[in-house]
Amino acid sequence: MISKKMRLKSIISSSIGNVLEWYDFGLFAIYSSLLSQLFFPDNDRASAQLATFGIFAVGFICRPLGALIFGYLGDRAGRVKALRLSILMISIPTLLIGCLPTYHQAGLIAPILLTLVRIWQGISLGGEYSGNLIYLAEMAPQKYRARITSLAGTGANLGILLASVIGGLTNYIFTDDVFRQWAWRLPYLISGILCLIIYVTRLQMQETRVFNHLKKQHRLAVNPIKVMFKENIPHVLRTLGLVCMGGTFYYFCFVYVPIILTSHDKFPIFKTTYFMGIFMVSMLVLVPLAGWLCDVIGRRKMLLFNSIAVAIVVVPFYSILQQNNVNAICLAMALFTMLSSLEQGTTSVAVVENYPAPARYVGLSFGYNIGNGIFGGTLPLICEWLLVKTHNPLAPAFYICICAVITALVVLFFTKETRYINLEKRS
Repeated sequence: MISKKMRLKSIISSSIGNVLEWYDFGLFAIYSSLLSQLFFPDNDRASAQLATFGIFAVGFICRPLGALIFGYLGDRAGRVKALRLSILMISIPTLLIGCLPTYHQAGLIAPILLTLVRIWQGISLGGEYSGNLIYLAEMAPQKYRARITSLAGTGANLGILLASVIGGLTNYIFTDDVFRQWAWRLPYLISGILCLIIYVTRLQMQETRVFNHLKKQHRLAVNPIKVMFKENIPHVLRTLGLVCMGGTFYYFCFVYVPIILTSHDKFPIFKTTYFMGIFMVSMLVLVPLAGWLCDVIGRRKMLLFNSIAVAIVVVPFYSILQQNNVNAICLAMALFTMLSSLEQGTTSVAVVENYPAPARYVGLSFGYNIGNGIFGGTLPLICEWLLVKTHNPLAPAFYICICAVITALVVLFFTKETRYINLEKRS
């Protein structure tokens, strides 16, 4: 039996584990325009930006492979062992990005190396965030499950906030020439310190009650991957539907929109990171509040409300972002932040409760990463492609609207209320 003190320490250790993963995404959002200039020829800015989005997508496409690896480990050896290994594997590629040569230093080797590092990073990240969702949900008392699982989102938002602060300060402190020459590397190198802190905290984590129960009852799957493909394909498909809106909308708000603002010169990097930092701070409070609301109202009602609300507001409020007006942009982003917070506090627990216990880690990791790879990782690339093909500045918002409608239909016709299920006996 785990004491309340040890459970609290384990929950905190797991929650901050997502910091490094999302720290990297925050840096990508902030530095995307710069990376396209550093790692590709500068004679075609649009093509370089598109190629950078492609490399971003490659990392996500490789995540399902990592999901199978870490998911198998998590279901066979334990949630904690998988999470400790994943954080070590994540740290190396993030550090390497800060050491890579640029296009002007190494020519075509530079984008090739960046792509290889992103592939490694994607595989390593395959079981990290989804593993944290499972760990938090399985450690939580039933009536507090959504609000505790939502802490994974808090760790993710903290990572992006740190990226905004460190990335923005680096850009502010150094001159433009120094920043482009070498100072842009500093935020990536700092990730090594973050990794060490996170790994030490994970040494304090205790194994979940659910995994120990499965082990004691001899219910651990001999081959979780085989069990998933044989018995859990409907659960995987449902996960794809549930993350369709959340995956696209989150990256739309906090990766694509900052890219648009910085690359179109509406805001310099420092100003963009300042505003994004404010919204990230608010989400540190809003996401747990959404988890509390989800525990009170239930998963299904919250999922329906979130997806329908996003479908209704995303196009008109994205049009506001096209205006070169700071107040109007802040208003639109404030609404998007609230809706994204509601989604994070709900979907995180809903996808965990969707899976039977014996192959939960591999099933959730696989489904979640395929969904986020298809819908989230390709989001900047698809949005840029839609703009080129349609010449409609609102095309990215219409894409988000379609994804929200898909999620609403999946919830309406294929998702039951799971608030009261027992995660140990889920079948």
